[in-house]
Amino acid sequence: MKIKVTEEGREDIYVPEKESLKAWIISKKFKQIHNLILGGLMFIGADHDVKSVLEDIDNAESLGLTIGKNSAMQMGHELAIIRNNKLEVYDIGNLTKEDLDIQSEEQ
Repeated sequence: MKIKVTEEGREDIYVPEKESLKAWIISKKFKQIHNLILGGLMFIGADHDVKSVLEDIDNAESLGLTIGKNSAMQMGHELAIIRNNKLEVYDIGNLTKEDLDIQSEEQ
């Protein structure tokens, strides 16, 4: 299973299609997913159940996936969600292009 994405415009940054992303996360059978909230000079982190992360995806104003050198802090937090005007990054493992189904903008 791959995540359907379009290129964001910067190298190795992609915009995932919500339903495809959620199906991929479910297929991984995560017990919990860790996230980080960037809070000024510090990070606030917590573990979330998968259901709440899927709800965060549904409610996201914007989504992004990073791979390679753009991976969020090189810590596996490769899913970026902006909701309520706040950025949170989620640890869904280290993604590679092999995990992505890169779609053209026309599709």
